[in-house]
Amino acid sequence: MNKKVNNELEKLQVIASKASKKYIMIGIIIFILSLMLSCWLSNPFITIGGFVIAICFYSMEISNLKREFKNSYKTKLFLQIFKQKFQDVTYFPDKGIDEDIIYDTGMMKEGDNYYSNDYIKAKYKDIEFETADVLIQDEYVDINGNVKYTPLFSGQWFIFNFNKPFKDDVQVCEKTFKNASVPFKNFHKVEIKDKEFNKIFNVYGQNDLETLNILTPKMIKRIKEINEKIEGDLLFCFINQKLHVGLYNYKDLFEVNYKKPIDFKNIEKQTLQEISYITDLIDILSLDKDLFKKRKK
Repeated sequence: MNKKVNNELEKLQVIASKASKKYIMIGIIIFILSLMLSCWLSNPFITIGGFVIAICFYSMEISNLKREFKNSYKTKLFLQIFKQKFQDVTYFPDKGIDEDIIYDTGMMKEGDNYYSNDYIKAKYKDIEFETADVLIQDEYVDINGNVKYTPLFSGQWFIFNFNKPFKDDVQVCEKTFKNASVPFKNFHKVEIKDKEFNKIFNVYGQNDLETLNILTPKMIKRIKEINEKIEGDLLFCFINQKLHVGLYNYKDLFEVNYKKPIDFKNIEKQTLQEISYITDLIDILSLDKDLFKKRKK
C-alpha cells in the first residue's frame, strides 16, 4: 500500500472527526438557543422541541457523514488491493447485485427483504466476473408483536462468464444449502454416475445429455474440490451462458473498522484471503482454460 493512499485515508479520518465535532457544536447551540427562548417566553415546550430538533439534526448529519466517509474510505483502501489481483476493476461499496438478477435464475427463494453491497466487477485471467455480498430475509411478527427476521441467504453471490456454450440450464445445489428453489421450466432431477457427488449435491437439468455436457467428469471433480476448499454451502446455476455461484457462509466481506489507526498489512492480508473466493472459483473450476473459450464463428 503506497504512502499516498495512506495519507488520503488519514486526511479522511481527520475531516470526518472535525465534521463530527462541528455537528455536535451546532446541536448544542440549537439546544441552548431553544433553552434561552423557553426561559424568555416561559414555555418549557420550546426547550423540549429544541432538544428534539438538535438530536434529529445531529443523528441525520452524522448518519450521512458516516455513509459518505465509509464509502470513500473503503473505495480508496480496497480498490488498491483489488488491483493487485484483478484487471478492469469497478468497485462500489454501497451498491450490490440487483435482486432481479438473482431471482430471475429461478434457483433461489425470494424473501421479504433484500440487501446487497460491496459490488465488484473485474477480470481475472481474462474471465469477467461480478460479485457482491447478499442478504435475503423473511420478515415475521412473533407472538409478542416483535418484528423478527429469518435469513434465507447470507453470503456472497458470484457471476462468471461461462464460455463453454450450452443450450439448457442446470442447477447443482449442495444438499446442506438452505432455501434454494427447485428450478422451473421443465427441470428434473439428474443422477450423476459419481456416487460421492450425488451424496453431496442435488442436480437438476432440463436435458440429461446437456446436463452431462456441462457436468463432465473433470467439472464434477473440480466442483468437489471447490466444496472441500471453500467454507460454506454452495449453489451453482448454469444459466444464460453464465455461471452463478451462491456461497452461503453468513459472512460480510470487505469490512473495516475505520475509526482505528490504519494497519495496512493486516487489512491487506485479510482482504487477499477474502478475494481468494473469486480466484479459487476461477482457478479450480478452470474457467480460463481453452475448453471454456468462446467458439469463434
